[in-house]
Amino acid sequence: MAAFLERYRGLLYHCIGHFEADTPSREDLYQDLVLYVLERLDKGSFDPEKGSLGTWLYRVAWCRCVDIKRREHSKLRPHLAQAGEDLPEQVDETPGPQELADTEELGGYVRAAMGSLEPEAQALLDMRFVQGQPLGDIARELSISLEQTKYRLRRATVHLRSVLLHQYALEEA
Repeated sequence: MAAFLERYRGLLYHCIGHFEADTPSREDLYQDLVLYVLERLDKGSFDPEKGSLGTWLYRVAWCRCVDIKRREHSKLRPHLAQAGEDLPEQVDETPGPQELADTEELGGYVRAAMGSLEPEAQALLDMRFVQGQPLGDIARELSISLEQTKYRLRRATVHLRSVLLHQYALEEA
């Protein structure tokens, strides 16, 4: 065991160095990795026909470090309420004043840009993105092929985007 730890200590520390800068944390991570690697070896996870022990150790250590760091920095950790803390019955999903102002401002830009488009392009964009109609329904309503509907919708979208970008550039200037 001592020979194993002495031989592969540098390899494990090299791997740990990519994930942890703090010395005490490196030691903790090293101990965790040694236990994890030994458990894997005990279960027979290493196959000498697939590669060398050093390569296997480095890969196992790397994956374990990634798992540990993901767990530590996970944004999905739930916030646990303290005892006696009042919790709302439901989450308030109404937009705040900033969100309402942003939506209104962006809506103004889009409405102005839509006004500069040809009537067919306006109708296509309205049917697809405002009314949410499927492409097949739009094609039948306009009596054109599905491919032509896709082409015209794409052209209208690109034109709307260029108008919005031009409008935004003028606002910034």
